[in-house]
Amino acid sequence: PLDPFNDTDQEHNMCITTHSDQSQQEREAALQEYSRQRNALLEAKATQNLSVCQEPSDLRARRIANARTFTKAVERYHANLPCTGGDAMEDGRSSRVFVRARPLFEHEAERGEWDCVAGIEGGIVVHEGCEKVKSGTGMVKVLRSHAFTGVERLDSDEDVYGRVRRLVRKARDDKEACTVFMYGMTGSGKTYTTDLIHRLAPSDLFESCDDIVELVSYELIGNRCFDLLGSGKQEVFLRVGQDGTTHVRGVTEQTANSPEQLHALLVHCAEQRETGTTGTNSTSSRSHAVYQMRVKHGGSFTVIDLAGNEGTIETAYHSRAQMKEAAEINSSLSTLRQCLHARAAGKSHIPFRESVLTRVLRDALTSAEVRIAVVACVSPACSHLERTLATLRSAVELSAECTQISIHEEQLREEGIRRGGPTKWSVEELECWLTENGFGQTVVQMPRGTTGSQIMKLTAARLMKFCHNGDSDLAKDLFQRLRHASKQAAELDKKLRRELKNSDKPSTSAGFSRSCLLYTSPSPRDS
Repeated sequence: PLDPFNDTDQEHNMCITTHSDQSQQEREAALQEYSRQRNALLEAKATQNLSVCQEPSDLRARRIANARTFTKAVERYHANLPCTGGDAMEDGRSSRVFVRARPLFEHEAERGEWDCVAGIEGGIVVHEGCEKVKSGTGMVKVLRSHAFTGVERLDSDEDVYGRVRRLVRKARDDKEACTVFMYGMTGSGKTYTTDLIHRLAPSDLFESCDDIVELVSYELIGNRCFDLLGSGKQEVFLRVGQDGTTHVRGVTEQTANSPEQLHALLVHCAEQRETGTTGTNSTSSRSHAVYQMRVKHGGSFTVIDLAGNEGTIETAYHSRAQMKEAAEINSSLSTLRQCLHARAAGKSHIPFRESVLTRVLRDALTSAEVRIAVVACVSPACSHLERTLATLRSAVELSAECTQISIHEEQLREEGIRRGGPTKWSVEELECWLTENGFGQTVVQMPRGTTGSQIMKLTAARLMKFCHNGDSDLAKDLFQRLRHASKQAAELDKKLRRELKNSDKPSTSAGFSRSCLLYTSPSPRDS
């Protein structure tokens, strides 16, 4: 063993430490260089719109590549099933579920996304474009239409706040506790809807100039909690009381004496939230935000803007820290979904202890006196279809309705590029062409019902008997013009097929996830 008091041994230790430090630095430098080269390659391929992960074989890319076929089928579906407003649901229930689909983003429309979400009478329908193998036919295209009639859809900002306003007034007039959850995938419009409520709710909370509203706001990031209303975004702590309830200790509480003052405080809290880059949104909220407004001598109105859940395609290019963050968010949302479903179904046991988020919201989840509304926000982009279906299935469960989700399946026939030319002409098209080219009834008298394919089988000699006075020159001219029209149609068909083959490959949310993370960086997490 080495003697720590021996100078020779100390020098030996220093040499080993120095060599170890140098090796570690070299490894870190090599890893950084490899990471730089890899990111440069990804950036170059993303800029050139080249495939990095075999996107053409991906289901999302196939939906975009066959957008023309699927969108025409969607139009036929809605032509046979007119979209009407539907009746509003009754207000006697303590739990309500609404669904709102945002419009397509500009970058989604540019890459060929089509709208797969639409309204129907009394609900909403999601169109799934897919391919499957059919016996005796091979690969066929299918449009599956998933109809959800157990939820109430919201089509505009006025519809959203029209439903939320009832809860605001119950908190103000009936002294009830009301809670609104914003639920859905990242980039589906939850924060936009929250900002809408922040803008309009203060006016309804203040019935008179003497009213006072107390505001408390905080966000949950994993197992940690941060104050959004105080200065410096200080961390506050969760404490469990003797009754088993989780309380937020040290959070700032401020009072507002006017709608303008309350709105300003809400805007300040929203600006303090934790945001980061995800595969769908460059400024996605990465925390659960709670905005609790208590009316003096009245009830309370709470808005909870949940962090967006993410699927595999959105987390494909995340770092280890981002993957851990996404897993924590998905886990807490899963627990919240179970609690809301148990509450709506009237079960005696609600598993609120499984997550910090649900422990903080224990009163809203366990008390039958609290009114709850869930606004399920969905994306209409066909690349996000799986996440949209998952959100709507959860919404049906949260509504505690026994409504069966109906699925209508239609096998599609892809039109592709139709061949033109005389062989495809109908009787009317042939007659029109003969008239336009100077071969009218007075010059060429073809038998009634003659089609383009039939006249193309005739030689110039056989065409003579249909020409005026059996004119051979006229028959030869007709024969040559028919062949010329056929040649022009073949050239046009070849040109269209070449353009289709050389067109840009379809891009999906996977491509946007890659480019989004390349050109933006996530905001730093609090240490």
